[in-house]
Amino acid sequence: MAARAPIPSLAGLLRDRRGTAIVETAIMLPLVTLLLFGLVEAGRALQHQHALNKSVRDAARYLARIPLACPATADTGWASAKANAQNLALTGRLTGGTPIIANWTAGTFTIADPVCETWAGRSVQVISVTADAAYQDIGFLHVIGVSPFRIGAAHQQVHIGE
Repeated sequence: MAARAPIPSLAGLLRDRRGTAIVETAIMLPLVTLLLFGLVEAGRALQHQHALNKSVRDAARYLARIPLACPATADTGWASAKANAQNLALTGRLTGGTPIIANWTAGTFTIADPVCETWAGRSVQVISVTADAAYQDIGFLHVIGVSPFRIGAAHQQVHIGE
């Protein structure tokens, strides 16, 4: 007859340290994974916000340097300049192309018609470009139950018309 292995006592089980690394890993892995994906998602959201801010700034600065009459809406070149600025904001190029961020459309950006105002006895116009876009996450926000959100940006530039 074969000898039976002794039944370990509770004190013996508490002193046994074999397998603790796998247990600690099993406890911490979901938390570390959650933290990692959260940091990636936050980084992407900041990158999209930065790209949106830069796009509206570039479009406003472009329009501020185009020679236009006051008011710009009466100028024959306003429609063309506005379309170029829209392309610049959306794609980073005057001629158009693929959007800087995949889900951006021409409707993401709004270019207000400038109005002539008098400041210190001089006629000036302020160019305003705004943007509002839905943030397209990588799917992590949906998994943790965060509803989709929008990002926005605005920039105003005084027309200098070089």
